[in-house]
Amino acid sequence: MELVQLVVGAGAARRLKVARWYLDDAPETLALEELARKAPEDFGLVGSITLGADVIYPERSSEPFADRLWIHGIDLIDGYQRLKAIAVVLDELGPAHLADMLLKVEVYCGAERERARRLHGYADTYQSFRDAQDRLSLCPNIRRLMEADWERWSFDVRRGVTTRPSQVAYSMAEVTRALACVSGPGPGHVHRVVSADGLMGLWDDRNSFSYRTLFHSRMSPLGIMRAVAVKRAAQGALEEIPKSRQKGHGLLIKYAPDLLHWASCRFLPLDRLHDESFPFDWHETLQQEIRKRAQAAVSELIRRYEELVPASNKKGTYSETAPVLSLWTELTDGL
Repeated sequence: MELVQLVVGAGAARRLKVARWYLDDAPETLALEELARKAPEDFGLVGSITLGADVIYPERSSEPFADRLWIHGIDLIDGYQRLKAIAVVLDELGPAHLADMLLKVEVYCGAERERARRLHGYADTYQSFRDAQDRLSLCPNIRRLMEADWERWSFDVRRGVTTRPSQVAYSMAEVTRALACVSGPGPGHVHRVVSADGLMGLWDDRNSFSYRTLFHSRMSPLGIMRAVAVKRAAQGALEEIPKSRQKGHGLLIKYAPDLLHWASCRFLPLDRLHDESFPFDWHETLQQEIRKRAQAAVSELIRRYEELVPASNKKGTYSETAPVLSLWTELTDGL
């Protein structure tokens, strides 16, 4: 708690020569505060506090583990955000709440002090930060998929599905969008993963209904490959539709292709996607049926689009309305 007192007060950042003042609204800072509130014993497991000092000397004690270090001429090289997060929670909940918190602290003096400051100044250029896609490996259902028998193939959250030697067959983004395409009951899941931000949001929200619908314990390599085959077949069928139909309300094909992919494959036994024993010829059915089904879905959804959204000469009407989830829900009601 004495260390936390360093960052208390309006002039602390300037006095300690820190690079950034407290980023009180940054997601990372808010996460640090929440960790200190919910699990203070975990707070020090990741990250450390780095101090510079003029001089350090110990104060001996006859009691076991009671030696103290006196640090004079302190500046804070790294860890200001962490200490401020602790200070915020200390003010809210008191010292008893943080009694089990341990911190890793490094102190540099002399020439090492400036060396540490210089290197910490460029630390972000040396670090490879995990993102939501990397954290998929924490999901037990994904881990089972990674450990499954893919025969000549392999699966990894970063590389996706690959063939030997390391030729990418389809990425994790395509796998996710394919699973969303064959999900239900409505188009909400496929709508969520259309954008890159939507993908990252889903991957980082493993407790959400959408995530648990797509990545569940019954997943199998065969099911993944079937899902991608369905999505690619629907996409190929859509690409064959003449450009002459992609005018007016037909711009739904351009601005909401994932909706049309989703609608085109509703006829398949999607609830048996991962069932390897289910007697259904997915390949032959896709070869024979998907083009006809895609054309029928496109015709029906464009007809409904015309009913729901009046024709307009206003520029951007279709690009604005076609990607909206509420429209997708109305267009596919009862489909």
